[in-house]
Amino acid sequence: MSFISGTLSVKCKKCGTVTDFDSDEADFEPTGGGDDRGMGQENGYSWETTFNCDKCGSEIEIDYEVWEYPVGAFNNDDVRLSGATEEGRYSYDFQDEPEPDEFE
Repeated sequence: MSFISGTLSVKCKKCGTVTDFDSDEADFEPTGGGDDRGMGQENGYSWETTFNCDKCGSEIEIDYEVWEYPVGAFNNDDVRLSGATEEGRYSYDFQDEPEPDEFE
């Protein structure tokens, strides 16, 4: 989705190799929306991927979630990693908001 920019960097826990994911490599999908709160709707997005470290072959899992609330404003994010540590995170701009029918 177009609301992220920058690079997510993760470092393999086994060998220390850093792997970067540019924003165009992350395929965030709408995971929830329509929850009407005091200032409007809250929307969630997630991206999950698993890959093997280029150097040592260790499996690394990324589970990345982002929420906007109210619509058009960053609220929170959560990055859960297995086999790696976080070295850098994406930045967000929700001005190009998705259409409401994208949410299930």
